Amino acid sequence: MDSILVVASLAFLALALFWIKQLLAAQSSLPLPPGPKGLPVLGNLLDLASEEVHVKCRDWSRQLGEDTISLNILGNTMVVLNSAKAVSDLFDKRGSNYSDRPDMPMIVDLMGWDWTFALMRYGPRWKEHRRVFHSNFNHSVAEHQEIQLEISGELLTLLLRSPEKYAEHMRHYAAHIIMKRVYGHTVIDNNDPYVRLVDEASRSTSEAAVPGAFLVDLFPSLKHVPEWMPGAGFKKKAREWRKLSQAMINVPYDMVKEKFENSSAVPCFVSTCLEQNAASAAAGKGEILTEELIKDSAAVAYAAGADTTVSTMTTFILAMTLHPEAQKRAQVELDTVLGDRLPTFADKDALPYTIAVMKEVLRWIPVLPLAVPHRTMNSDQYKGFFIPAGASVLGNTWAILHDETVFVEPEKFKPERFIDNHLPDPADSGVFGFGRRACAGKSMALDTIWIAIASILSVYNISKAVDEHGNVITPAVKLKPGTVCHPAPFKCLIEPRSRAALALIQHAGLGAK
Repeated sequence: MDSILVVASLAFLALALFWIKQLLAAQSSLPLPPGPKGLPVLGNLLDLASEEVHVKCRDWSRQLGEDTISLNILGNTMVVLNSAKAVSDLFDKRGSNYSDRPDMPMIVDLMGWDWTFALMRYGPRWKEHRRVFHSNFNHSVAEHQEIQLEISGELLTLLLRSPEKYAEHMRHYAAHIIMKRVYGHTVIDNNDPYVRLVDEASRSTSEAAVPGAFLVDLFPSLKHVPEWMPGAGFKKKAREWRKLSQAMINVPYDMVKEKFENSSAVPCFVSTCLEQNAASAAAGKGEILTEELIKDSAAVAYAAGADTTVSTMTTFILAMTLHPEAQKRAQVELDTVLGDRLPTFADKDALPYTIAVMKEVLRWIPVLPLAVPHRTMNSDQYKGFFIPAGASVLGNTWAILHDETVFVEPEKFKPERFIDNHLPDPADSGVFGFGRRACAGKSMALDTIWIAIASILSVYNISKAVDEHGNVITPAVKLKPGTVCHPAPFKCLIEPRSRAALALIQHAGLGAK
């Protein structure tokens, strides 16, 4: 009986909050941005169940004739910005009001991801975390490029050994770079416990971040219900997923700290921070960075970089499988510039088409079609519409990068569009987020992607596979469900371009050991 009363009370509270929000919204003399008609009470909640909400939002925007639309989610206002102009007007020009994050009870409160500044509320704690991350991962480019060069050679060797496992090798590549740079750890294979940990944690957040996936995000009071209550299965999931979150912060950090205390730590972000703190303490000045800041900054790089890089690299393999003409043009450029060697970062400016391939990969299938939501700190007016305080505001990255008025034939993969056309760079147009909340690790991520693309194309041909009957298999452009876009598994052939290319691969493998 007690549980029935609790459920009824929560339902009544939810309805009361819904009507209060509706009443407050109605008090504005301006209308909300237009949006699709929803159901009573539920609003547009069921519309969020689509795996392609970003496409739906773009289509609604066209039907309604506005680049800024709103959805009603159980009385909560969600605003979607479907153009680069709307994003710039609000996230850039009015950044002080649009740089907050909405409450995320499932991921932050229950799953314990309060340590990642990507999800922190806007304020002093967020600013300090971002400052530490930015200064350590964007100002020491040479440190990560040296690691990326070494591990890109390892990637070439793995693709030679088992090309059919290209997706696993991309995961190994991304994880190894991050683990080496952040924790000084050498990843041997995908059975590495740290690689498995970040993989499992990434899957949990990808599932939890789907809009409308858990009602607790719409009714935060539900986070207080006991786990045994009917309908509270999300609490059990969150408890299990919280273990992954805590392990990501503590397990690799504790490994480095132990090695540091034993004078056996490899130079990396964490060991450098510990060394600076030790030197400062010895001089009587106290610690430079708190343990919380070190652990959190390390874990952010560990958590955020791996899955997104794998997504982009798998999209690259798919694009090259389907578009041999783009692959060939890039290889001609690489051969002309490199001759009989592998690329380095010094070659980047001399390889404009290879850069264009990377840009088109980022644009064609953006990693996060709908960027992480922002939150209005105060009510606002835009284009004659009212945007209430506390509204979730999302940039539709996919719509921006598939705007046919900017990118002609946006569904087609055409790297040449970025040659001498002065088009917006996808890396600055939502792929890494918007405004003050844009990804602080963009520079390192782009270097990780570029050197892999250039290295693979310089020595490998990527083509369509054939089945047991000799029929050519053309992969479908299909995505796995989740907030991070990963192409669905597909078959392809990855083969050395020549004997000279094979020799380069083998030499790169020796250098990576």
